[in-house]
Amino acid sequence: MKYTNLGSYKTINSFIRYKLNELENASPRFDTLFDLMFQEEENIMYEESLGYRIRKVTYKEAKDNATNYAYLIKGMLLNRKYDSVIGLYLDNSDKWISAFWGILKAGFKPLLLNKRLSVDVLNKTLAELKAVLVITDDDTIFKTTTIKLSELEKKPQDKNVANFGTEFFVMSSGTSDSVKICAYSAEEFKYILLQSNEIIKGNPRIKKHYKGELKLLAFLPFYHIFGLVAVYTWFAFYSRTFVGLKDLNPSTIQNTIKRHGATHIFAVPLLWDKTYEAAIKEIKNQGPKVYKKFQKGMKLSKKLSNVPVLGKAFRKIAFKQVREKMFGESPYFLIAGGSFISPDVISFFNLIGYHLADGYGMSEVGITSVELSNNVKTVNSCSIGKPLKYVLYQINNDNELLINSKAMARYIIENGQVINNKDTWYNSHDLASYNGRNYELLGRRDDLIVPLSGENLNPNLVEDMIKVDGINGLCLIQNPETKAPILLVSLTKYSTKEKFNDIKNNLLKKINDSKLAEQIGSIVYISDSLLNEDEFKLNRKRLTEWYFKGKLHEFKYEENQEEDDELSKNIKNIFIECLNLKPEEITLDGDFYLDYGCTSLDYYLISSRVEQEYGISLISTNSKLRTIREIVAYIRKKL
Repeated sequence: MKYTNLGSYKTINSFIRYKLNELENASPRFDTLFDLMFQEEENIMYEESLGYRIRKVTYKEAKDNATNYAYLIKGMLLNRKYDSVIGLYLDNSDKWISAFWGILKAGFKPLLLNKRLSVDVLNKTLAELKAVLVITDDDTIFKTTTIKLSELEKKPQDKNVANFGTEFFVMSSGTSDSVKICAYSAEEFKYILLQSNEIIKGNPRIKKHYKGELKLLAFLPFYHIFGLVAVYTWFAFYSRTFVGLKDLNPSTIQNTIKRHGATHIFAVPLLWDKTYEAAIKEIKNQGPKVYKKFQKGMKLSKKLSNVPVLGKAFRKIAFKQVREKMFGESPYFLIAGGSFISPDVISFFNLIGYHLADGYGMSEVGITSVELSNNVKTVNSCSIGKPLKYVLYQINNDNELLINSKAMARYIIENGQVINNKDTWYNSHDLASYNGRNYELLGRRDDLIVPLSGENLNPNLVEDMIKVDGINGLCLIQNPETKAPILLVSLTKYSTKEKFNDIKNNLLKKINDSKLAEQIGSIVYISDSLLNEDEFKLNRKRLTEWYFKGKLHEFKYEENQEEDDELSKNIKNIFIECLNLKPEEITLDGDFYLDYGCTSLDYYLISSRVEQEYGISLISTNSKLRTIREIVAYIRKKL
């Protein structure tokens, strides 16, 4: 295969050796690392779909933008102290990358503002670090002086800059008791880059190209430690290409991967869970025979895991159609990280022919391990592998994972206190086990539930054991007074009585079969989502607080789900015609994307029909209107 993005080097291995040799000899300063990160100037750094056109940005263009940003930032802040803090409040884009380096080159410290956190929390953090500026691309108002990114698109007059800034700050995700601010210097950044060699050596699939190119889907936000290190830093060092997403709609993700030929997808378990659920649902919708055939194929794929060559050949042929409906054939390496992933989900992806591995890291310590084995059984065990180079693991007497690393944050700021994080063992408070070969996560220490029986319950494991079809999610919490475990079951608010009874009976059967009937004190059915819009993993503390404060709503099924009015019938008929489905396959509350597996093109077709008949466009509300009932309500409101 011919590669066009390795400079003067003919093989990937020789190119990697050259880059690592340059890095080894580089001084641990951001100016030298900046030059290394943008060394292959002609390579495509970022590309995204703009309608029928694909916009591409080279490493040289991004580097030039970073330099211009630096001049303009410095010019705006001439009287500000060197190494002051500047907040960066942007979504993923090539401009985020240029702004990050532009802040450093102007002599300041970037604070990567977590867009999942509230403005109040961010304002508190900005004040704590005495930030002098915030750069954003939207209309969010901060108490600190704020400028739009567009203001940095001007031609700079003064081209003088100071020495590079010395640090950048990453914020924790905010699911723990308090937000932590983690400081990384150029020294840690260099060690982070050096760790990439460990992964490349550990699994050759990580450097595999599709049609001569390696492209990473920019799904995870760059301001998050997982997105910053595993997505941006490691791949930008080897000047590979990032593929931007217009939005996080399931159809947008699938279409973007296929159109651009994305080879690597790293995401939190939420993406893998939703993709798995949608895929299984679609297979079941094809009828009992098809689903039974699929289950037989999965069993055989699992059996053939003992014979890797045969197993790989079987999966490639047997599940080609399933992969084509998901992400296509270009993805070679998938990683889940950020929270607990179900063995069922990780096994599904690996048994149909993809390679999905579990990784581990925290804002305080960076990315510290990923399962690099090609053995399907090992990967399906949800192992997080061995610690990377420059990282050490220990498990204490409480089964908590302790971490020491040269690449971990230099110091942490929490509740106004500065805590030295170097040359110490950081307690992750994640429960872990070690089998002599690799490590496996078991959950969080502070999530453990201890009922009156005294037997510890691990919520992650319990929820995975008893999940059933038809629910939005499960969350096991504890009554702080009685110590009784409470199982919160989230259901769609439009579930029928019959569906509710089926779910209830199946769940009780699973609980009994799992011998958990005596451990779970009560089951509460709610119509609320378990995740807030700004969350990507369960926040048990918040859910416990909301439940006991009465902020969660009890589920109540509605006796009459279908409506006989003319408008509902007309919209339902439009769905039937546009989607080529039978009347019995369409309900007023079926989700357009998840239940019917549709794409944004299908949505445009339906919107066009609605506009023809009612003069009302649905395009501007694409992300909000996903059911017939919601569309009907929207049309009524407009009319």
